[in-house]
Amino acid sequence: MPERFSDGSMSSARSAWSRLRDVARVPRALLLGAVLAAVAVTSACTEELAGGEGCPLLCPQQQQTFRDTVIDGVVFDTTLGPYPVLGVSNGALLASRGDTLETYVVVRFDALPDFFNPNGLPVTEEITAVDSTVLRFFVDTVGSRAAEPFTIEVFNVDTTQSDSSSAVVRSLFRADRKLSEITIPAGGITDSLRIPIPDAFLLSRIEARGRLRVGLRIATPANAQLRLGALVNGEPAPRLTFDPSTDTTYLPLDVTPRTGFVGNELDDVLRLAYTVYTVTERGTEPQPLGTLGVGGWPSRRAYLRFDIPSAILDSSTVVRADLLLTQRPAGGPDRSDTIVVQPFIGITTSAVSDPYIATSLTANGLLAGVDFARLVPRDSGERVFRLVNLVRSWSVLNPDVTRFLALRFEGEGSLGNEIRFFDRTAPPALRPRMRITYMPRTEFSLP
Repeated sequence: MPERFSDGSMSSARSAWSRLRDVARVPRALLLGAVLAAVAVTSACTEELAGGEGCPLLCPQQQQTFRDTVIDGVVFDTTLGPYPVLGVSNGALLASRGDTLETYVVVRFDALPDFFNPNGLPVTEEITAVDSTVLRFFVDTVGSRAAEPFTIEVFNVDTTQSDSSSAVVRSLFRADRKLSEITIPAGGITDSLRIPIPDAFLLSRIEARGRLRVGLRIATPANAQLRLGALVNGEPAPRLTFDPSTDTTYLPLDVTPRTGFVGNELDDVLRLAYTVYTVTERGTEPQPLGTLGVGGWPSRRAYLRFDIPSAILDSSTVVRADLLLTQRPAGGPDRSDTIVVQPFIGITTSAVSDPYIATSLTANGLLAGVDFARLVPRDSGERVFRLVNLVRSWSVLNPDVTRFLALRFEGEGSLGNEIRFFDRTAPPALRPRMRITYMPRTEFSLP
């Protein structure tokens, strides 16, 4: 398995993004176009199982026998993670779910204003007073939940130590660094969150030409989680709002998160990972041997590479192709909730040999007719993903394009649910298999 952010370190984020950046020059759009074109071509005469009468020149009248077979089909599978790469996610998870999940959220305001233009007038005044300071977040109410009232605590997490390590950041969530708190009543989660910040503290940061780095934590023993907006340039990002004067006629200032961190070849996307991010105190339990995992925290993806015999793929007309996976029960928070597992199709060539990178450059399987599945973590049993159009496309696609499927969680990077399947090491009846119905092609010529 590729490296995980097991310690939540930002240096790991840099490493993962660097690997993705190195292959950014791959002509992804061209490969995707080729895959979709292949799907369109091979879907021209799709579900006419009787064959012949609807298109006599293309589908011969000669009766053929459809053959059904179940093959292993999957020649390699693994679980990859973590996803999404820090700095790419549009949400940050703030959670306290007992012994199953606990995360904090850090926001950096490394550029604080020390002057302002009163009500937009063409004059400049120095900020010598601060009033009504509030930290504002946009909240995804779908990914947020709480059955009881809970308290959010805010801490000063600025430090001269190496805060690229999550161990250092986690150590700053302590009583002597607490700035404020707010209690959310039962049923009180809305699409926005406003947390007060002490005015005197912010003013001291501004006067020192310093920075403001704050961390949020849900106080235990609460059982709650919030999915907070994390985008910066593309909205919706956290905001630091305050009045730059005690004069109540002045408009408040709105400050966007920003990091002053610099590093070797640190590009804009990776820089977001140092601006608004989640720190993991306790994540999803390690998955058992023989398991493919989808979701969890940090989130995982299942990777399956296929090899269909040429006698079926190249010399037959495939009329049905199903991927059969056997689900095994998973624990964690909200294990009875229904979640969506999304198939993504491979569009990279053998030039991208790292499955983690290839899986990060996939296309939505809906484009190839591969539908998503709604599954419940605690359930078990056989699950079917219909791949007929995708399998047909492989017969006309450049053989250098890797034939694989990646399964990912729709709420990736925002929830702690997980779906588990048996992998190739399981007994034959439980491991991933392909169920294919096909008709051997008949050679014919026009008279």
